[in-house]
Amino acid sequence: MASQQQVLAVQQEINDVRGEISEVKTSLAEEKKAGHKKELDLLWGRLEKLDTQLVSLREEKNLLLRAQQNDAAGSALVDARGSIQNLLKPLDSWPSPEDFLQYLVRPDGRKIPVSQRAFAKAQYSEILVVDNTVCLAEPNAFIKVDPDVGGEEKTTTMMARCIPMVMQEMIQELAVPPTSEYYLDLSYSGNKTEDRSQNPSGVLRKLDRPDMLIMVNGATSFVGEDKGQGNDRQAVTELEGYVKGGLDSLHYASIKYLPCYAAAGSRVTLGLFNNIGKVTWMQHVFDMSHAAHRALFVFAVVNLLRWFMLMAKGLPEMRFRIQLLETWRRSSHVTITFQPGGRVRKQIRQFEIWAQEHSPGSSLDFLQKVYQVAQASQCLAHALEAPACVGRAQQYQVTLEAYGPPGNPMTMQEVQGYCQDCCAGAEALHAALVVMRDFRSPNVLTRNGAEGKYVIVDLEFAGPNKHPWTLDWLQGWDDHTLNQEGQYDTFSDMYQIGKLIEGLPFWRSNVRPPALMSFVNGLKSKQLSASEALHHIWITGHC
Repeated sequence: MASQQQVLAVQQEINDVRGEISEVKTSLAEEKKAGHKKELDLLWGRLEKLDTQLVSLREEKNLLLRAQQNDAAGSALVDARGSIQNLLKPLDSWPSPEDFLQYLVRPDGRKIPVSQRAFAKAQYSEILVVDNTVCLAEPNAFIKVDPDVGGEEKTTTMMARCIPMVMQEMIQELAVPPTSEYYLDLSYSGNKTEDRSQNPSGVLRKLDRPDMLIMVNGATSFVGEDKGQGNDRQAVTELEGYVKGGLDSLHYASIKYLPCYAAAGSRVTLGLFNNIGKVTWMQHVFDMSHAAHRALFVFAVVNLLRWFMLMAKGLPEMRFRIQLLETWRRSSHVTITFQPGGRVRKQIRQFEIWAQEHSPGSSLDFLQKVYQVAQASQCLAHALEAPACVGRAQQYQVTLEAYGPPGNPMTMQEVQGYCQDCCAGAEALHAALVVMRDFRSPNVLTRNGAEGKYVIVDLEFAGPNKHPWTLDWLQGWDDHTLNQEGQYDTFSDMYQIGKLIEGLPFWRSNVRPPALMSFVNGLKSKQLSASEALHHIWITGHC
């Protein structure tokens, strides 16, 4: 049973990590100005670890909250001001896309909570636009005052303000405890332009993802694209392009569709995209330059909040949840975007420079060979689109299958499968005279979201066998990783697999059988090749 103290403890960890992230980002800005490349790389690595830690903590918190919900069967609605009652009761079932879009703006849905005194005084629509006694400041301010929407793409600021802040205020107004079915963890992410100093063309450009993502309980739940005034068709076309792969069942289970919007200047159209990427658009277009349309949009947001509550119940429980269409910056050069349809796009800017500074011996031709080798092994990441360098800046790009979270084997059988799949992946690479060079726990993912079958990813650090290594060590290496000639060879991979196994939580929390100890000792003493390791008693179970 999850206690409130556990939830509060995890929330404190989340707050601490957020504080560290803020400090690292400040340091990054300072080191960029100073031009300290080595310090920048270290800070990007630190930021990657903190981002991963934050995602894991959020998911841990959500799992605790769900456990509390199961224990308490949900908490009763607490209405802080006697104004909300049961307005935000979650939807009972999934309506069809067409029915849901009509529901968003139907007359009996156009209400947001107000005080009893205000309710007796006038109709809701009049109160929201005129009466200062409205309970909720954010929707009232949004409707009454034309927002500051400077810039070409006018809706981004409005969406960033209206949707998350209105929803958050409603949740706060309810005084919802974390154990309640009404509780949602909301956040949003706008598409910011890249730093000019990091862009060799000198032109500010956005990441290849939608302009607005709203996350509910760590999962992307609302997607939007903004364009300048008059570009309605372009906004619709680009949004449809982003979501065309649909929802993958691993991360969204039985959820049938997600809401989205396409905006041009002050004009906004709401829609829904389903699990195969088909978008159904609402016929009504909101003109956010008019207060009446902004009021109507707030009503739609209230009804979206009810839908989010239903959706949150349908999210599968996961230890590590990816955020669809969000771009995860792993370093100053490397970004990863989780795309619809179970696809992952990895991009490396200034690839030749990156390879010289991080992965000696690598090249585009070499990585194309690596992914060809990987295609024949279930234990190596599969490329859906072969590696290529695109654009004037020759940015490296590869599109991969999406897999589950990093492996965390806890049973004897799971650990055995983990060892076997790591060695099988290494065997396939070594047969082609390729070494992985980056065997770490974040790079060994569950193959289908469940423990037992695993796949090795992040093959961009792979290199030729016995290539001299003259750079700083990669993360996780030590004095015994390289051979006596200072080269990284196939036995270096096996040594790193041994260290990887020793770092598993299973290793620290369980009695280790002699066969496993013998297996790891053989790896770390560099006495077992990948093929020999696969015939070890620990893997085969036979003497």
